[in-house]
Amino acid sequence: MICVCACLVVVLAGCLLPPSSTAQTTPISFGSSDDPREQLQRVWWKREQTLHLFGGFSLIGPQWHGAGLFSAELVTRSFTSRIGGTLRAGYFGEYAPDVDEPYDALRLLDFIRYEPPTQTPLHLRAGMIRRLRLGTGHMVNFFASDVAWDERTVGTEIHVEGQAATLSAFTDNVVLDGVTGGRLALHPFFRSPNHRWATATLALNYVTDFAPRPDILERLEGYNVDASFVAFRSSSIDFVPFASYAWYQDYGRGIGFGAELISHDFIDLLSFRLRMALFYNGTQFIPGYVGTFYTVNNRSARTLNVEAGSISEQLVGVPLGQALGGNDLLTEFRLLISDRFEFWYSFRRHYGTQRLGEYHLHTYLRVIDRMRLNVGIDRYGVGHFLTLFNDMDDQSSLVFGLDARLLAYLWLHIDARYSFERLSDTASGEERYLVQRRFEPLTGIRLRF
Repeated sequence: MICVCACLVVVLAGCLLPPSSTAQTTPISFGSSDDPREQLQRVWWKREQTLHLFGGFSLIGPQWHGAGLFSAELVTRSFTSRIGGTLRAGYFGEYAPDVDEPYDALRLLDFIRYEPPTQTPLHLRAGMIRRLRLGTGHMVNFFASDVAWDERTVGTEIHVEGQAATLSAFTDNVVLDGVTGGRLALHPFFRSPNHRWATATLALNYVTDFAPRPDILERLEGYNVDASFVAFRSSSIDFVPFASYAWYQDYGRGIGFGAELISHDFIDLLSFRLRMALFYNGTQFIPGYVGTFYTVNNRSARTLNVEAGSISEQLVGVPLGQALGGNDLLTEFRLLISDRFEFWYSFRRHYGTQRLGEYHLHTYLRVIDRMRLNVGIDRYGVGHFLTLFNDMDDQSSLVFGLDARLLAYLWLHIDARYSFERLSDTASGEERYLVQRRFEPLTGIRLRF
């Protein structure tokens, strides 16, 4: 049903929004549109299928299991996709979260994405949501639907650009049972001969959460308006200042100011984005509240403190309603070299009485037919810069993935995660999560057809 609705939205948007010459020459940057981990199609005419069969061991928490993994990558002219799953069993039988509900079949889908003709301003994707930012990131920043791996959900992303407007939308669950948001960006002076006026953007962002919640809680709704324009353009580099104002219904509000240096094709080799911003937050407002850890730390879900020594309802994190406000300084840098290399660093330093800072570091390296290395670190509740080097805690997420060819068709696959597991809900219906460590070293074959 959601896929049909998504297709209708795209068709309608395509009819309403005329093609934009700017959009046709500027790569789309929304959700996983430019994620190098998903760039399987090297050239438009390529047709290729790849099958991976691996076996080995799986350590989840304190328990070892035997594990068998399969994955497949499909590349056609119009679509690319990756599916895969793992079955685990050990001394105590099968690992129940692998096969305990019908939704596990949907979790086999990593992603499927439409690959439109060159320079078509359209992004359409279904799969796990990763590192999604809505607009300036004032409300939705580095949002992910797979931070609790066994509870991961499959969602959709839609983005279409035109001369007069740009439309973006996402949901983290195809059954519309989770976080959903959208952005409408207007370009009111797109016909102006002055490039500053022509690039001016006024946008409205909206996010809500349809997930089940205790009866005493109203559905979360957040609103955000922002404005930006290209103040200076030199060769392939743009200087883009922006301003943002965001608020949550029945909660607080905040404002933000910042600027970006952006290049989509620097010296015909790479693209980069340098961002700096200041946020001023009122009480009951946290910038980027719908972020990496939103699934396990929101108004109706919290993470237990492992160091408490017992399940004593000592919780980590600051609820939205208890945020005391303060100021934040954001520094961010992203470097992308085609589909070969990515470095993405983001640190938001919070100045206030609570630990509300956040840190993200994502790197990726691919050597064709030799190796793929993926490392992602996300941390919340950090203080000053030196606290980034502290041990991983209950507000940390780690992903380490390695695929390396050993001999001919023989490959090594390592997947390590600092994730979360869902415990029993409280009597009032609130969800509880606990840190979960996972490590899976596997070997097997890779076949290409």
